[in-house]
Amino acid sequence: MKNAHLIVISLLAAVLTICCMSGAVHAQGETDFVLRQSENDAAPGQSIDITLNGSNLKDLYAYEALITYDPAVVEFVEAESKLEGFFIPPKTNDGKMIIAYTKIGKKDGENGSLPLCTISFKVKAQGDANIRLASVKALDPSLTASVYDWTSPVKTFTDLEGYQWAKMQIEALAAQGIIKGTSETTFSPGANITRADFICLLVRALDFDAEADSDFNDVSPSDYFYKEVGIAKKLGVVEGVGDNRLMPRESITRQDMMVCVSRAMKIAGMKLDETASDLSMFSDAGEVAQYALIPAAQLVKEEIIMGSSGRINPKGTATRAETAVIIYRILNR
Repeated sequence: MKNAHLIVISLLAAVLTICCMSGAVHAQGETDFVLRQSENDAAPGQSIDITLNGSNLKDLYAYEALITYDPAVVEFVEAESKLEGFFIPPKTNDGKMIIAYTKIGKKDGENGSLPLCTISFKVKAQGDANIRLASVKALDPSLTASVYDWTSPVKTFTDLEGYQWAKMQIEALAAQGIIKGTSETTFSPGANITRADFICLLVRALDFDAEADSDFNDVSPSDYFYKEVGIAKKLGVVEGVGDNRLMPRESITRQDMMVCVSRAMKIAGMKLDETASDLSMFSDAGEVAQYALIPAAQLVKEEIIMGSSGRINPKGTATRAETAVIIYRILNR
């Protein structure tokens, strides 16, 4: 075991080429790493499980991950690797945790999207545990390394109290310029999002571009969302409400949001199951309009839409906080 420990340290130190990347969200198709939490809320004494997932991995042979957390709120319990090879249990120090893993011998690296390890914490006190993935160093079999670093300054807002379930996603998207506040210091997380603003988010998040040759009758060149709406219409993300109107300043319903998300994901090359299961788990499934049934079922299956209290609320509106979480899930799918 001592020799294996030396092997992993050597692998992580013997870097031939380092390609640095930063940011908490990435374009579809790029290698990415993200933490997923089993429970959004847990009381003191309860446990929460965090999974480190890799997406679009390309020949991953070894990795070293740095995770930060608030030691006053949670304490580390145990960790388990999901890959065959040598895994060094996390070393913790003052809210910082280092995890290291390597394959042994001449073996191919991992490809695709898969869980890398799970980490269990015990909740000590109420509060935001601030469990964050700070950086990952990934090595291929030739020991060429890529470094993914998310330690750049966080863009935050003063009005996110009560929205801990969306705080990390809002800050990550804001740091990338994908989502904007309602002022320099406020985000207005509980406010409904308009149809135009949601379209702007999708277009920016998925980096869409197109030569728009027409627009809706109720959208003018002076509107701040003119360009993004034109791109979305050209690509088929949005079709309007009839009579070539968009009603851009109206709040978007959840089912219309699901339809736009489904279209946008397909345009971006993300595969969705066309035979997704029904929505019978939700007590209000019968309220979903016919045109939104398949998109809603697809996004539920992909865990992009979760519902709340056994309801999917198709005719309700979406808040800015809810929208940020959905966009974040799309980018880290």
